[in-house]
This record gives sequence, structure tokens and C-alpha cells, in this order.
Amino acid sequence: MLFAIDLEGVLAPEIWPILGARFELPELALTTRDLADFSELMHLRIAAVSKRGLTLKELQTIAHAVEPYLGANGLIGRLRAMGNVVIISDTFHEFSDPLAMKLGGVNLFANLFELDPQGRIKGFKLRVRGQKERIVSGFKSAGFAVAAMGDSMNDLSLLRSADYPVLYRPVQALLDEFPGAPVAMNLDDALALFEAARKNLDANGG
Repeated sequence: MLFAIDLEGVLAPEIWPILGARFELPELALTTRDLADFSELMHLRIAAVSKRGLTLKELQTIAHAVEPYLGANGLIGRLRAMGNVVIISDTFHEFSDPLAMKLGGVNLFANLFELDPQGRIKGFKLRVRGQKERIVSGFKSAGFAVAAMGDSMNDLSLLRSADYPVLYRPVQALLDEFPGAPVAMNLDDALALFEAARKNLDANGG
């Protein structure tokens, strides 16, 4: 079994609101739980940091200090004992690669920033957005049963394409899309649901 998990809001805090608090930019408080249109959200974020003249390196000094949630490493360790683990997230490698390392070097599928000559963010390359279903389909084609977990509407395609979707403290709109899906309100709940999925797979000869 392969476990595909979202990062921000699930295994670690949302990075952009932390940046917003540090640099006093209220526009950065919004997340995909508030605004489902990721491109619109990113353009708002980039406009805010550009207006302030912040460079990527200045943002990274804060982003790289973000720590995983308590219990996240334990969850990853238990899941690794049951199968393979990847993180599929709309975060950015330039912000979240250190978080992936803090979580034991989990493989991270994320987006990339585009920079101007001064090292400021001018745009982004969506390597994951719109591709989550394709990524999961690739794993399934390789013979993996996929269990996935996400918390907001940007995880919709990830969850829809998984064999075992788990909703993590979901927004109401996500609950409405998956009325019968299992819901985890904390990481212990998530582990129990993933263990049940693994047992179900084993019982059916997976």
C-alpha cells in the first residue's frame, strides 16, 4: 500500500499564514480552506510579498523554521512500517523541502517558484496542481493500492483518485463531496483509519 498525504494543515502548520504574521501581511492569512481557487490565491500572495519587496531568501528564513505537528513523525514512521509514504501537496519545494526532511526524508511532490533577477517571487510552476490524479494513477498503474488524506478542496482530485480516501479535519465543502468517507480529527484517528485500510487490503489479498 502507498500512503499519499497532504502536508500543510495535516502534517505541519500552514506556512503562508506564518509568513503573514511575521511580515504583517494579512493577505497571507488566506489558505485553500478559505479560497479554493489556488491560482487566484497565489496571485494574491505574490502581489502582497512583491509590494513589500520581500525576496525568497527572506521568506525562507521563516518558512524553513516551521516544524511538523506533534505526532506527525510518529504517524509517518508507522505508515512506513505498513507501506510506502509520499507527500502530495500544493506547497512549494523552496519552502517545504526542509519540512519533508524533518519528517524523515519523505518524498515530496510540490510546486516551484519562478524568481526575478533580484530573487523575488514573480510567478510559479504548477507541478502538482491539476496533476494529483495523474500522480496517484501512476502509482496505481505500478500496482499500489493508494490511501490518501487531505483537508480541503484543493485535495479533491487526490482523494477522488485514491482507493481509500481519508478526510482530515475537512472543510464542509469537502465533507459534502465525500458524505460517506472516513474522517480523522487528529493524527491518532488518521493512523487508526490507515491501519484499518491496510488490514482490509490484506484481507482481500492485496
